[in-house]
Amino acid sequence: MSELLFIVDNDVPHRNMMTTWLEDQGYKVKVFDNGELCLNCLDENPGAICLDINMPGLSGLEILKQLRLANRDIPVMVVTKNDALDSAIEAMKIGAFDYMVKPVDKIRLKTNVEKAIEMHTMVTKIQRLQGELKKTYSYKNIVGQSEPMRQIFGQIDEVSGININVFIGGESGTGKELVAKAIHFNSAYKSGDFVAINCGAIPEDLQENEFFGHEKGAFTGADDSRQGKLEVANGGTLFLDEIGEMSPKMQVKLLRFLQDKSFERVGGTKKIHVDLRIISATNRNLEDAVKEGRFREDLYYRLMVYLISLPPLRIRKDDIPLLINHFLKKYKNDIPKNISTVSSYAMEALVRYPWPGNVRQLENEIYRAMVMTQTNSIQIEKLSPEIQKLREGYVDRGNQFVPYRDNHENRSTALSAHPSSISPSPSGTKFNEIEKNALIEALDRANGNIPLAAKSLGISRATFYRKIKKYRSAS
Repeated sequence: MSELLFIVDNDVPHRNMMTTWLEDQGYKVKVFDNGELCLNCLDENPGAICLDINMPGLSGLEILKQLRLANRDIPVMVVTKNDALDSAIEAMKIGAFDYMVKPVDKIRLKTNVEKAIEMHTMVTKIQRLQGELKKTYSYKNIVGQSEPMRQIFGQIDEVSGININVFIGGESGTGKELVAKAIHFNSAYKSGDFVAINCGAIPEDLQENEFFGHEKGAFTGADDSRQGKLEVANGGTLFLDEIGEMSPKMQVKLLRFLQDKSFERVGGTKKIHVDLRIISATNRNLEDAVKEGRFREDLYYRLMVYLISLPPLRIRKDDIPLLINHFLKKYKNDIPKNISTVSSYAMEALVRYPWPGNVRQLENEIYRAMVMTQTNSIQIEKLSPEIQKLREGYVDRGNQFVPYRDNHENRSTALSAHPSSISPSPSGTKFNEIEKNALIEALDRANGNIPLAAKSLGISRATFYRKIKKYRSAS
């Protein structure tokens, strides 16, 4: 099905010319000679709008303002005359995708429409995902609907009813303890306690006491008997996190316990039997640790009976909007600001970011952004700089995002070595010369600092970079 475009222009010959060109490209075009009619038809969801600034009645700027007030993310390309510089700049401030000068250049029209459609497709996809946030995609507090997570849910179902040792692998922050709890609360041991031990956080000389407990008088300071985690977890689940950090001595003792689920307290002689489930996890490659002699091979095979390997967040990007909504709800009482949404630009950057710290890092990012946000929607400016650059300040060259440098040390990265190397595009020469000079002067005043230069012109960094790229490509 062809993409629908709106053309709003009371200049009949010019409107007909653009209509013919766009229909030749396979687009479906709907024309309007006034803005009110256009606004009344927005439910048809056009992929882009070509909007003449100089319209009778409701002006092009007023139409653009109403679109933005209605929170419509339809990209709008304003069409203006050579002498309408002020109106074009005002339109860019309001949020126009780009501008074109009459008479519109056929190649530029085609290129701008293609870029606008591409952006609108992405925004529409994000909005669709945001709509899915109203549904519940969780499994015992594990949020996800992507295919990798559906497989994990299937594994949880498969193993929960069987008392075998489960090993959970995955990068830090992927939610290994959540999966362990999901298994516990869906198993026959759910009426017992879920007891977690971080093996990497316990000093080596205290590990035995932590696991097995001690009898009164077992060592100096042991004034009373104390249960270890194995006794506390009796009838429930013992979760051994970061199992790869366990000391060699404790590995031997754990292996002995696993043989018959019995042990003696430190300083005791009585055999204690427990019935519990063992789930272990690590973010390291335990197989390599075995090869290097840092982890016992026999204990490895005792623990690695059923493997669940959690996917990193970067390969389950469809779940990011769902997770964000989950965290917005989770912290709404901690941060009483009524923050309920994330802007489409912020969502785009959040989805593109690779998240080396996985879900835990995403949770921290949303919490921090909520603290900084004063409205009901998190904007891209409230995200961390490394995430912001995936929407603003970077140029998409194929599948690679290449940054322009934001400092005065190498202004040539943005504008080449000299201002004279920037050439105007063929159409709208007078307008483009004015705009080019404005960019150069703003950069000079800001000592080459692009964000500061963009701010002085009242436009976004993304718009500033796009204009730089336009003039460099025309040189």
